[in-house]
Amino acid sequence: KERLQILVAHERAARDGLDYLPALQDELLAVIQKYVEVERDAVQIELDREGDCEVLELNVTLPDRR
Repeated sequence: KERLQILVAHERAARDGLDYLPALQDELLAVIQKYVEVERDAVQIELDREGDCEVLELNVTLPDRR
């Protein structure tokens, strides 16, 4: 019973936490594009869970200034 509760809680957390990431990526891309010309694939977002803490990692590949 305890293992099933852990699995269900884990699945809920994974499902609920990731739904907003595509919209968040679109909005961040729009803000970044106000200042720098970047493609959609230049913005990568990851959500990591470490115990009770969630870490949102944002990586933006900026173009060369040449």
